[in-house]
Amino acid sequence: MSEKKNKKVYILKQRLGSYGGLEKYTYRIAEAFSKKGCDVTLLSGNEAKKVHNHPHFDFKTFPTPKHFSLRRLEHFDANVRRYLKSQDYDLVFGLDRTRFQTHIRAGNGVHKIFLKRRKSTSSFLKRMSLPINPLHKLILSIEKHAFEHPKLECLFTNSNMVKNEILSNFAVDEKKVHVVHNGVEWNDMQKDFDIWLERKAKVASSLHLDPASYHFLFIGNDYKRKGLDILLQALSILKNKDVHLSVVGKDKNIKSYISLAEKLGISKNVSFYGPQNDVRKFFQLSDCLIIPSFYDPFANVTIEALAMGLFVISSPYNGGHEILSNETGITLETLEDPTCLASAMERAISVPKTWIHATAIRNSVKHLDFSNQIGNLIDISLSATDSR
Repeated sequence: MSEKKNKKVYILKQRLGSYGGLEKYTYRIAEAFSKKGCDVTLLSGNEAKKVHNHPHFDFKTFPTPKHFSLRRLEHFDANVRRYLKSQDYDLVFGLDRTRFQTHIRAGNGVHKIFLKRRKSTSSFLKRMSLPINPLHKLILSIEKHAFEHPKLECLFTNSNMVKNEILSNFAVDEKKVHVVHNGVEWNDMQKDFDIWLERKAKVASSLHLDPASYHFLFIGNDYKRKGLDILLQALSILKNKDVHLSVVGKDKNIKSYISLAEKLGISKNVSFYGPQNDVRKFFQLSDCLIIPSFYDPFANVTIEALAMGLFVISSPYNGGHEILSNETGITLETLEDPTCLASAMERAISVPKTWIHATAIRNSVKHLDFSNQIGNLIDISLSATDSR
C-alpha cells in the first residue's frame, strides 16, 4: 500500500519583504495550510528581506524590478507561470495580481468597479487618463484572465458585494465563488476593550480633547477616495455641535482638508492626526466610526471598530457593511448627499457608547475571530481540491 503524500501548496504574493497587514495575512494562510499537513512554498518577488528559514514552509523568490508597478506586475506574473509549469502541485493560492492560480482570494475587489468609483472622485484630467493608463489596462487584463481561467477552482471574496460584482462582470461559475468575511483579532483585543472606559479620559487629556463630547472617528489613507470631504460637509450641518471628529491616516493633500474644515466653520470640531501606529487608543476614545468610502471590498477598520465596541456608520460601497445590524451600525443609502450622512450621525449621537452597548457590539463579531475565518478559508480550499 503506497504512502499518502502531503498536498503540495504554492502561495503567490509579490511582496513579502515587509510585515504589513496583507503580508501577515499571507503568513497566517501559509501556517494554516502547513498545520493541515500540506507542503507549503511561498512564491514572491522580494529578495531584499531574507525570510527563508521559516520552520514550516519554504520560499522561492524571483528577481523583480524595483521601480514601476507595471513592470513588477508583468515580471512576477511571468516568472510564476514559468516556474509552475515545471512543478507538481495540488493547489496554487493567489493573493496578488497573477493570471493563473487554482484558488484566488480577491481581497482587492474588482478593479473595473474600483476605477468606476474612482472616476466619481477624480478631476477631469484624471478621469480622462484612467482608461488609457497602461497599469490599469494590465490589471484589468490579468484580472479577467485569472477569474475566467478554466483551472480556477475557488474564488474567495471578502463580501457579497464583491461576489456580485464578479458574477456581473465575468464569466464565472457561481459555485466557485465563496464569501469569507475578513477576520479580526477578537481575543487579542480583549484587554484593550476591557480598559476603554478608564482609558477614554486619559486619551482625551493627552490629545487636549473633552471626554464628555461625542467622539466620531475617521481612519483611512487617500482622503478623497475615503470620502472625508463628504464627512466634513455632514459635520458642518449637524444640529448637535458638542461633537468632535478625529481624522487618522495619511494624505498628501492633508492641508487642503484642514482648510476645508476652516472654511466650513468646524475647525474646532476636527483634529487631524495623520498616520498613527497606535490606533486602538482612538477606538478607546471614540463612540462611533464613520466609513464614507467610495470603494472598499471590505474595510478592515469596520470589524476592528466593532471589536472595540464602536457603533459604525458605513458607506454602501464598503463590503464591510454586511456585518452591521440595526444595533451595531448604519449603512448609508447614498454618499452623494451629505444630509444623509448627517442624519445617520444624529442617530448615532442619540445612542451614546455605554459599557453594556459596547459589549453587545463587540460580541456581535466574536464569530469572526481571525482564526475562525482563516480556518473556513483553508477548509473550503482543501475540500475543493479533494473533490476533483
